[in-house]
Amino acid sequence: MFTPIRKEDKQVTPYTIHKEFTVQNYAGINTATDLGIFQAEAITGSLQGFASNGRPAFETSSAQVNTFVSGGNTFNVYKTPLYEQIKHNFFEFANPNNRVSSQPQPQNVLDIYCRPWGHPKSHETGSLTTLSFDEKSYHWQTLGLRKIYNKANVVSIPQNLFGEGIRSGSIEITDYSSGDALTIVDDGYGNLYDQAYETEFNNGRPTADGSGSALGVVSYEYGLVMLSTTSSYYEGIASGSGATGWKLKWESTKTVYEHEYQCIIPSEKYNASTNISTTFQRSGSITIPSSSVSSLDLLRQVMPPAESQYSTGSSINAATTTEGFVTHSFFAPYITTVGLYNDAGDLLAVAKTSRAIRNDPEIAMSFVVRFDI
Repeated sequence: MFTPIRKEDKQVTPYTIHKEFTVQNYAGINTATDLGIFQAEAITGSLQGFASNGRPAFETSSAQVNTFVSGGNTFNVYKTPLYEQIKHNFFEFANPNNRVSSQPQPQNVLDIYCRPWGHPKSHETGSLTTLSFDEKSYHWQTLGLRKIYNKANVVSIPQNLFGEGIRSGSIEITDYSSGDALTIVDDGYGNLYDQAYETEFNNGRPTADGSGSALGVVSYEYGLVMLSTTSSYYEGIASGSGATGWKLKWESTKTVYEHEYQCIIPSEKYNASTNISTTFQRSGSITIPSSSVSSLDLLRQVMPPAESQYSTGSSINAATTTEGFVTHSFFAPYITTVGLYNDAGDLLAVAKTSRAIRNDPEIAMSFVVRFDI
């Protein structure tokens, strides 16, 4: 009853899928903490101190700290080291002169945003030529891209909630810190801005008070949302619930693999039924034809689910009587299930048809089995 699947009848196709999540720490409801999401404040300061032995060391006893609980354990995240960490990893932006100097630009800078006042005219002389402003291009200096101020607020999303990475362009923060709801979104390149000033941000021309400039950075790879600005934006991220709470929405990313197997049934094959209803008075007896194949192997081929019910000794004397309708020339079993087995005969997957399909002995058939992993 088994037939091998040819290599050309197998196919594995990867697909990227996304799932949307929404959490909040607002109006007395804190689903963020319950899911392992924590918010922390990062502040600038000195990392220099002295240990009891007089050697330079970071002084933890007097340092400002963020405290959060996870899995019943309490953890401390110090605000100044956190500031230095995110500053150097996510906020440092390029100096336009680096384009003509021997110093490389920071790795985390996106060139699409680095529209400097000048660009190299000659690599030999290093001279610059002035560029006219292009409204379709971002300007890192005008928009304050990748710029960190004296304080930043950080929201950390655990990897089990963002998978292989946060989907770019899916971040949406609703901030209630000023009383009115402010919606902060990302531009798909890791920069956060106020959605109400999307036109100003996209055109690279913030208002006189700075509205429309960048408010922070998203790390899609590490699940970090970091807000840093001199304005009153984002205070709800660190302040907690109530009138100064927040909501956060994002989409996770995961790659799944679709396995496809084409199971081909040649004509006049698989026309013997293993259903007990075909045996005389439902006795379950089957006819074992003479063959060089061992009894156990033959039983596996005929009735794999019930092989333990039959003796595998040398004296197999199964009844040869079946119900009369089985011998009719128009008799053909109906297919409802296709099983996929490995080389050891282990059942790995079961596929069900939407309806019973008659296995006409004069027609070759094929079944396509698909499943995702």
